[in-house]
Amino acid sequence: LSQLPIEMLLEVLSYLPASVLLGQCRHVCCYWRSLVDTRAVWLSILPYSHAKLWPVFRTCLPPDDDDDPRPCLLGRFCERRPLGRNLYPNPRGIDAFLPWRTVNCRSWREEESWEEDRRLVPEDSFRAFYRWCYKKQVLDLEKEGLWPELLDSGKIEICVSAWWADQEALVCLYELIVRLLDAKQAKLHHFSPSPIHQGRTSIPFKTNHVFSNLKKGVRFVSLEHWIWDMGFLPEDYGITVPKASVIVRVCQL
Repeated sequence: LSQLPIEMLLEVLSYLPASVLLGQCRHVCCYWRSLVDTRAVWLSILPYSHAKLWPVFRTCLPPDDDDDPRPCLLGRFCERRPLGRNLYPNPRGIDAFLPWRTVNCRSWREEESWEEDRRLVPEDSFRAFYRWCYKKQVLDLEKEGLWPELLDSGKIEICVSAWWADQEALVCLYELIVRLLDAKQAKLHHFSPSPIHQGRTSIPFKTNHVFSNLKKGVRFVSLEHWIWDMGFLPEDYGITVPKASVIVRVCQL
């Protein structure tokens, strides 16, 4: 195949899945690597893989930087397909809440050793204390395949949802904080509904919010679950179950 004219070889490569191009073809030889890392093959793929969105993409393509040793940004986008799906890793906090950051909270791995509790502790739960505790996770939008020019195009919106419920025996205060951050993780947008005081009814709580008209520079999404056990019960009584989603989509034209 390497003996083919470059135009024909690019045409052949454009019919392969993005995962094959990046995971296999890119490692064949230096020549193939240089082809996969250029924009040409991905500009052949995008118009038919994202036909409806191509008119938007073509107005905000990343610059063609031949000196950049990394794969083309468009290749990462085609491989990860970040639009329209939940980008939040481990949204339910399973397996010790990796990669969540927790403060004043017990992780699942710690909870599973508490045999004296004798209750089934779900993998996606954590225990509230008599003081504020929280779980936080920061999502890197560029790592998910969204290039800066697309994020700054004014044609992107970010939809955030969170679901939470408590155990019937728990009386607690719950607060959700969502921030959109720039490359230095300074706040550009903020959403936080009023704190929810939940009694002993175990009624599920869900909130949704759409960030539109984004300021230029949004690169991260930070989501925090804050909980305070107001019942002053022993620490092993409070169980909460967070779920979250972050979906990036193109604004309806």
